[in-house]
Amino acid sequence: MKISTIAFTDNGMEIAGRLADSFEDCEFEISRCARGGLSQWTEEHFTRDAIVFIGAMGIAVRAIAPFVKTKTKDPAVIVVDELGHFSIPVLSGHIGGANELAVKIADVLGAVPVITTATDINNVFAIDTWAKGENLRILNPECIKLVSSKLLKGKTVHVKSSYFIGGKLPENIQINDLKDLSDYDVIITHDNEDIEKINNKNILLLVPAIITAGIGCRRGIGFEIIEKSVLNALNKENCHILSLKAIASIDKKANEKGILEFAGKYGLPFNTYSAEELNSLEGDFTKSDFVKSVVSVDNVCERSAIAESKGELIRRKDAGNGVTVALAINEPVISWE
Repeated sequence: MKISTIAFTDNGMEIAGRLADSFEDCEFEISRCARGGLSQWTEEHFTRDAIVFIGAMGIAVRAIAPFVKTKTKDPAVIVVDELGHFSIPVLSGHIGGANELAVKIADVLGAVPVITTATDINNVFAIDTWAKGENLRILNPECIKLVSSKLLKGKTVHVKSSYFIGGKLPENIQINDLKDLSDYDVIITHDNEDIEKINNKNILLLVPAIITAGIGCRRGIGFEIIEKSVLNALNKENCHILSLKAIASIDKKANEKGILEFAGKYGLPFNTYSAEELNSLEGDFTKSDFVKSVVSVDNVCERSAIAESKGELIRRKDAGNGVTVALAINEPVISWE
């Protein structure tokens, strides 16, 4: 986790140091605010996982206001007073993890965590927190409030899942087999056809990140061609783009600009493997003598997809415009607990 902390006083800097010592497993950065530099600092650090302001709440609110976008992308923002008495999540309490981080900070400082989200203070199941923990992407976050509202009123939330979900069902959550999709409150699937049928309805759509794309390409292939090739492969298998978990290739492509731009646009990890690692994989792959003569591997896209996902191929090599794409899937492991 990447945490940026900014303080305004000597006391604040001392608290920041205590936090840094306690979050050794995180990438922890400490800054002291210079006069007139808070807005620039906030903008530069708004891509981090979390921002901790050690000072007044009003300062933090004014600093982040111009940069707030959406609850699925905004970082966790926490305010700690300069005496370390209170730890207050301000932004992205559930999906961004601010509530959880605020509690951890409070434990370190011996402070009081001030949690204000309705589901937490009423001890009600929080669908967005659960989704994040189970690696389910939220397609339409505006529908989170509809689910939370029903749960807060003690009403039943009906869930349809394309995958087995283990553990004990939370209170007022039911897994159903209803006749009409519009009767559901939450649907969990990566099937794009199903999503298109129910999109724009008041149904929360959760997409598991279970697809890996293996990519091979000629040197210098542009981003637009890479993007079109991957999206075409996903579309042919009816996989929603949010189901894409990672992309992979051979190490010779580690600095391929088009692939790096694609990974950056969609926020995906891009991992590469050596020819030896790819050749060591057992299985039935679509072989190419030409590819082997160039990179010493008979198939880059299929082998790299399997190397990254440790799953199984659902689409073999798609080739066109100097790009090859293969898709592998790993069935999700989801639990209510």
